[in-house]
Amino acid sequence: MFLGAETYRSPRVVESGELTDRGLAGVRRGRFGTPMAYRSTDIEHLHKSLAAQDRIRRAGRTPNGHALWTTAERAVLKKWFPDYIAMKMRLPERSMPAIRGQCHLMGLSTPKPAWTAADRARLKRLFPTVSKDELIAAFPGRTWTSLQVSGYQMGLKRWRKPYVKTSHPVIDDVREACRAKGHFMPDLDVYAGTGKYFSKLAQRRKKHDFRKVDKAVKALGGTLTIEWCNDDSA
Repeated sequence: MFLGAETYRSPRVVESGELTDRGLAGVRRGRFGTPMAYRSTDIEHLHKSLAAQDRIRRAGRTPNGHALWTTAERAVLKKWFPDYIAMKMRLPERSMPAIRGQCHLMGLSTPKPAWTAADRARLKRLFPTVSKDELIAAFPGRTWTSLQVSGYQMGLKRWRKPYVKTSHPVIDDVREACRAKGHFMPDLDVYAGTGKYFSKLAQRRKKHDFRKVDKAVKALGGTLTIEWCNDDSA
C-alpha cells in the first residue's frame, strides 16, 4: 500500500503496529482484508520522505536549488499555452526546458488533428517526391516530424539525391537503379553477395570487377549485355 504525500503533512507516530488517529484513518489491510502491521522500515522511509517535503516547502526550493512553481506561474502557463515564446517572455527566470516540463506535468498538450483517408492519400502521393517546404505547406497544422513519422509508418520512402557520377557508365547505371528502388549501396552488397565492393570501393576503382557488377545487375532484376556496333567503314 502506497502512502501518498497528500495524506500527510508531518511525520506520524505508530503504536502497536498500527497508525494512530493522527495518521492515516484505518488499518493497513492485506489481500483478504485482514489487518496488517506496518513495518518499521516503511514508517522510517515515510518519515524521511515527509520531512524532506516539509523542508522543500519551507525553503521554497528543490534540492537542486530551483524555485518551486507558484500558482501564479502555473496560471501564466495555462493562459498562454501553447505559445512558449509568450510564456518565456512573462517568466524570464524560467528556462524553456523547465517551462515545457511543467506544461507536461500539468497535462497541457497541443491538440493533434486526426489523419483522414484523404490526408493519407495526399501524403502517399507527395511524400516520396516533393521538398520539405512543399510538404509542410500541403499539411497546415502539422510539423515536419509528424509528417516524417506518419510517412515512415505507412512504409513510404523519401526521394534521395542521385549518386555522384563515376568514370564508368555501367557503375552509374547500377547505382541509379539501386537508388530508384530505394536501396543503399550496403544493401546492394548484401543482396548481390559482393562484400563491400559497391559501398566503399566501386566509385574509386579504375578497373572494375564485372563479375561483381553482373551479380549486382541480377540482384536488381536486370541483365548485363554487350552490344557490338557494326562499323560499315571497316
